[in-house]
Formats: sequence, structure tokens, C-alpha cells
Amino acid sequence: MINWLWQANIWLSILSVLLLSLHPLLLKWYGARTLYSLWLLLPVALLLPLVPALPAQSPANLQPEFWLVLPNDLGFVPQPNAVTFVMLLLWATGTLLVFGYALLSQLRLQRQLNAGRHYRSGTLVCYRTDSALGPAIFGLLTPQLILPDNFLQRFDRQQRKLILQHERAHWQSADPQCNLLALILVALFWFNPLSWLAYRRYRADQELACDARVLQQQDNTTLVCYARTLLAAMQSAPPTVNLNLITQHYGALATMTERLTQLKQRRPLLKYLALSCALALLCAASLLQTTVAVTESQTTAAQTKTEITPIVRINPRYPVKAAEEGINGWVQLSFNIDAQGKVENLRVLDANPRAVFNDEALQAVAKWRYHPDHAGSNLTIQLAFELDTDSH
Repeated sequence: MINWLWQANIWLSILSVLLLSLHPLLLKWYGARTLYSLWLLLPVALLLPLVPALPAQSPANLQPEFWLVLPNDLGFVPQPNAVTFVMLLLWATGTLLVFGYALLSQLRLQRQLNAGRHYRSGTLVCYRTDSALGPAIFGLLTPQLILPDNFLQRFDRQQRKLILQHERAHWQSADPQCNLLALILVALFWFNPLSWLAYRRYRADQELACDARVLQQQDNTTLVCYARTLLAAMQSAPPTVNLNLITQHYGALATMTERLTQLKQRRPLLKYLALSCALALLCAASLLQTTVAVTESQTTAAQTKTEITPIVRINPRYPVKAAEEGINGWVQLSFNIDAQGKVENLRVLDANPRAVFNDEALQAVAKWRYHPDHAGSNLTIQLAFELDTDSH
């Protein structure tokens, strides 16, 4: 878990730095809608550590290590890594705090809205509130629209139409659902400042993209009216208003200047750019994993000249039936050592007699632990089960 979290955090940081640093150029070249779609690359960071490496030849330790198993070998139980446990505990605490804050904010908002007037129109639930909330839309399965009580007085007919088109565009683009996914990323990587900076920029780009969708085929008269609508919404929304992490606010002051500047920029959506970038990332991750695997294999080739011994070794139990019948034997096993020093790809190469000691050998060796420095090593060991000796 800690290994996946660390690798995913590295990929998330790289992608965040690229999108944040190249943001002005990407916005100029590709427009708000295409730039917004590129933020979908960040969830790919969760998958990149899981991408398998391309097949590569890994040197094996061809000289098997011999271990003797006696009927009275009891073995020992490995002790958990205290540092890893504390790190996971701190990470889980921070993640739960972020989720808890988001949940409490949502419940507080819902309680405030339920106290006011609301009505349903088909699948849409519309809330009318006398507070500074709205216009805004939220919800995961069904849309829930927030409108201020003075909505009819604050905006003229054309402005009201544009506002509703804006909120409908948010819902049709699955922005509330994407905001939940973004919240999950922030909660998982709360310790990384880049995740918060990326989240803030993502939310701003979400509004830019929504503006672009609404004005995609509108004339200049509508564009001017839309700009006035943004200004009217901004002037009526105090800067202290803050909904929650997954609800967008139509008149957010922080991004208003940028939104007004971008209204005249109309560029087509490059639908497959984000998908192409995601596939390129997956290929790059696979190639990187392959490069790392080859490097580790070369290191392993030198390491195999010296003995690689486990730091935790569990001795197999001697099968009761074999002991009663006086059966001796051996089992030859092959396995790899992963990045955490654990045994993986464990399999039986040969055994004598067959199927007598295999299960006990597999169960025991699966619990062995090696130093992480030996990660990538491929080992072959032979466990000897003997009754007539008392020495190792």
C-alpha cells in the first residue's frame, strides 16, 4: 500500500507540475474545453504504479540455496514495521479528515437548503434560498439546483436563460461527479501541496470550460449579455460565501477576470487529446517499469555472487504423516523478491517425493521476507525435509 501511494504521488506531482506550469500556453493553444479535459489525466496517476513492465530477461540465482527442515523446527512470526504502520496511520487520519470535512459541509448545505422552499420538476430538485447561495448546481445521481429568492429581480429574462444554460452545461458534462473524483484525489494525497494547487486550478478551468460550452455557437450580442450576467452574479455574491468541495458557484470572484477575458476565445474541443495523452502515459509508465526492472536485474546479477538470505524465515512444518512413516525428501522452489522484500511468483520446480512436502513448503516460504535492497532478485532454493539428522 505504502509503495503504491508513494509511486502514485510521484506521478501525480509530475502531471500537476506540467499542467500548472504549461497552463497559460495550453489555454492559448487548445482553449478552455480541451484544457479542462486534460485534468482527467490526474486520476490516471492512480493506475500508473500498477502498469506491468514489458517482458524482460531477469537473471536468476541458478545455484539453489539449501535449507534443512527438521520435525521440531517451529519458525517465528515476523514483527510488523512500526515506521510503516505510523506512516499509514497518519495518512489515513488525514484522508478521513478531508472526507469528514467534505461530508459535514455537504450535510450543512443540505440542511440549510431543506429549511427553505424547494420543489421538483421531473428529476430536477430546485431550492430557493434567501441566503447568498446560488446560482449553483450539485448532486451525483439527480441534479439539484440552487437559486436565490431574488433570482427574478436580480437578472433579466436573457440573463436567467444564460444562467440556467450554464448550470445545465455543468450537469451535462458530469462536472459534479468529476468534482467528487477530484475530492477523492485530494483526500488521498492531502499531504502533497501540489494536489491542492491542482484542485484549485482544475475548478477554475471547469468554469472556463462551462462558459465555452454555453457560448460555443452564440453571437456577439449573447456574449455581451453573458459577460454582464457574470458581473451581476459576482456583485451579488459576497466573497465570504463558500459552498463545499464538490459544488461550483456561478459568480466566484477569484476567477471572474480570467473568465471575462476568455469569453472571446472560441476553440474547438479536441476530443481525443486527453485519451491520447492517457495512453501515452500508460506506455511511458510501462517502459519506465521495464527500465527499472532491467536495471534491477543487472544489479541482481552482481548480488547473486553473494548469498541473499532472508531477514525473516518461517520454517515449514514437517507433515505428521511423513514423520510417522519416516519419509525424507526435498522441495525445490523458485520465486522473486518484490520492492517490499516480499516473496512473489512462488512456484515449485521439483520435489521428491512429489506432493508430500509441497504445501508446507509453499505456505512457509510465502511468509519469508528479504531486505528491499534485493528487490527484483529471482531465487531458487531447496528445502530438505530429513528425520535422521540434527544439524543444519
